[in-house]
Parts: sequence; structure tokens; C-alpha cells
Amino acid sequence: MERTFDIESFIKARKQTRVVGDLLHEQATDYLDTLGLLIRPQTIFGEYLQGAPRGSGREAQHAFKEFKSLFENTAGAAPFRLIQELDVPLEILSSTPQLYPYEYDVSLAGRNKPLRVTSPVRWIVGFKGFELQQFRQIIKDPNRSTAELFRFVVHYLMLFYCINRAPGLGRLLLGLRFPVSFEKLTDFGDMPFCVIGSPVTSHLPDEGLILRSTEIAGNNTFEELIDEADVAEMEDAVKERLMKAIAAI
Repeated sequence: MERTFDIESFIKARKQTRVVGDLLHEQATDYLDTLGLLIRPQTIFGEYLQGAPRGSGREAQHAFKEFKSLFENTAGAAPFRLIQELDVPLEILSSTPQLYPYEYDVSLAGRNKPLRVTSPVRWIVGFKGFELQQFRQIIKDPNRSTAELFRFVVHYLMLFYCINRAPGLGRLLLGLRFPVSFEKLTDFGDMPFCVIGSPVTSHLPDEGLILRSTEIAGNNTFEELIDEADVAEMEDAVKERLMKAIAAI
């Protein structure tokens, strides 16, 4: 969105972004709550998790072996440097998926430190009670609790494994226009995160507007903006597929 806004247009864009972003977040949360049973680790790992019912022995054993390899390759590397092994049965404190803000840093001329940017149309999926912001703080804390870091690493890797194991879930959410992707985030090394998008895009305005806004607000954060034109021009994937099929006859 490389164009200059006046302050009135900026205020209007902020209001539109908040309204649309809140509605999209509500819809994505509703879908995730409905589909949450498809990614419950208890049904995949069975007796390898504390309190879980006994599952299919061979399948559960195979799943835990794969997860153990994923954990060792990720947790043993920077920035975690964990040396703990996975004890069986593994304790999972939460298996309810929840959406957390998708954030990243950008460097702007005239600023001494990076600006933290939030997307109103994309979210990180984690388990309830394991906020991504808290995870980031634990990693940066030189006096962090190793046990707490271990819990966060296990829960985020567990969620990734469960979602990645269910490709039908991704296709279903894509059909609902909330696509799933897997990404690596700054500060988290090679750990893969599940990201849920939406049918609307958001952008950063020009740097001058960002600098003015953050100076007036006196903070170090900024939210991407949604353009009304992007909402008006939203494509219908199902319609497009049907029209192409008809045209091919």
C-alpha cells in the first residue's frame, strides 16, 4: 500500500480495519472451536499422554516416535537449547486451540529500534494458556525457567504435529476461505508455527504515516491496515472453479 494518507483517511482506515479484523477473528475462532476435536493430541497419542484413553497401540507408538524426533531436532537447537527428554506419559496441560496475534518486526528510518507490527487478518494457532507473547518473553529471559520453556516448546510442537497430520483440516479451512500455512517466526529458530489466514489482505502504509502515528500514540506498535477496495474485490474461489469447469466443456 505505497501511498500517502491524510490523517482523516488514516483514522477511517483504522476504524474499518478494526471492524473487519474483529469480524474475521470471530469467524476464524468459531471455525477453530468447531474443528478443534480433529486436532486433539489425546486421540493421536493415546496412552503416551497423561490421562488419555488407550489408543491404537501401533499408530500411537508411531506418532510418538515421530513427535520425539521433531522435538529433539527443534528443542535441542537455538534458541531453546533444551536437553530434557520426553517422559512417557507426556503431560499436556491444554489441548484447546486458540488464536494469537501474528506479529513481526520492521525497521524504519528515523527509529532507533524495530517496530512491532500486528496483522488484523492472520493469526498464530496455539493451545489455550500458552500465549505466543509469553513464549517470546521466556526465550529472551536469561533467568527463564527451563521447565516452563520445555512446556511451551512441547505444546507448540504438539499442535503443529496434530494439524500437519490432518491435511483434511487444511482443505476444509481453505474451503471456508481461512487458509492454513506453516511458518517459522523470528526469535523461535526452526520451530514451525501454524498460521491461519483469511479472505482479506492487509498492508502497511508508507513509512511517513507509520512514523507520525507511532509518534502521536507514543508507542512502538502498529497494526496493518485493511483497504476497503480489497474487501469489495474479494474473490469467490468456489465460483471461480465452477466457471472454469463450465468454460472447459
